[in-house]
Amino acid sequence: MAIKPLEGLKVLDATSNIAGPYGGAILADLGADVIKIEVPSGDPSRSMAPIDGDKSAYFNIVNRNKDLRQINLKSPDGMAELNTLLESADIFLTNFLPDRLVALHITPDELMNKYPHLIFGNLTSYGATGVDASTPGYDATVQARTGIMYLTGEPDGRPVRAGVSVLDIGAGTWLAMGILAAVIERGKTGKGSLVETSLYETGISWVSYHLAAHQISGAPSVRSGAGHPTFAPYGIFKTSDGDICIGVGSDGVFVKLCEQINRSDLAIDPLYATNVNRVANKSTLHAEIESALEGESAIYWAKKLGSNGVPADLVVPPEALFSDEQEKEVGMLLPNPDKESAVKWIPGLPIKINGERPEIYRSAPHKST
Repeated sequence: MAIKPLEGLKVLDATSNIAGPYGGAILADLGADVIKIEVPSGDPSRSMAPIDGDKSAYFNIVNRNKDLRQINLKSPDGMAELNTLLESADIFLTNFLPDRLVALHITPDELMNKYPHLIFGNLTSYGATGVDASTPGYDATVQARTGIMYLTGEPDGRPVRAGVSVLDIGAGTWLAMGILAAVIERGKTGKGSLVETSLYETGISWVSYHLAAHQISGAPSVRSGAGHPTFAPYGIFKTSDGDICIGVGSDGVFVKLCEQINRSDLAIDPLYATNVNRVANKSTLHAEIESALEGESAIYWAKKLGSNGVPADLVVPPEALFSDEQEKEVGMLLPNPDKESAVKWIPGLPIKINGERPEIYRSAPHKST
């Protein structure tokens, strides 16, 4: 039997694209009854490549476990239908810009005055207030604005977008987390709350370390490639047949690394004995380590180091997870209930409750006809 801790909660999810719908999907996975409100033209994420019938890769991911109601919010009949649904809803999610909320008469003040029990979740690009509140934005553009793109890439290269939509998925997660907190608060007061988050605020949170480091050192932030400005050795290293990622976060782990690669001399070398010195001399240290690794394969070193207390692993594409034995043990990939879809497996929530992972019991809905 599926674990559904949010069973009984009714959510109207009027969000579109990726970030907002992902927040709704989290609530749906946890058992809430989530109805996706879709305009007649369809959610833009249905057409994001690659396409899977009337869905897409993204649409399958961020709209699983939801029911569908097509509503034209620009028509009186559509707004009447929405208000009927709101009468019994616990939660209303949007990612509309402020001007559209006003035009549709569904601002937080209007709806929460009419439905005092309602929890209103609003996810925007740049926040609900300020000079940029009405500015549209996507994951990449806000990565640029918050410094994430500046930090990503090789030291001598141009800034690049992080390979995963970290702001979309992150903001959706914060939205769901805020909604859960508001549910607890309503249990105490009997009243709903306004929960607001944005891609922009999520981006600021993600660069917390760099903001703190700049205040301490006064030095400008830099791109570190696969490495890290705080630790060394840390990053990608060549072996006889491919790359391996090694992460050393303490002097003790560095000693273990040196022992496993038969270079114990490095651990007592004044240039490398402490993390601060290793960071200052990371280029020469990187070369020393690669020289020691060149005689064996990436698989050999990943197993040898990992089994001896040194964080290390292979560098592989995401699709390698389909044959990863560890994934089979933890059961992160769940079957898609839509047997006609090309997407057979979907990552579930990365949490278990009493040993059980919340299920995907309903596939993302087909477009209403």
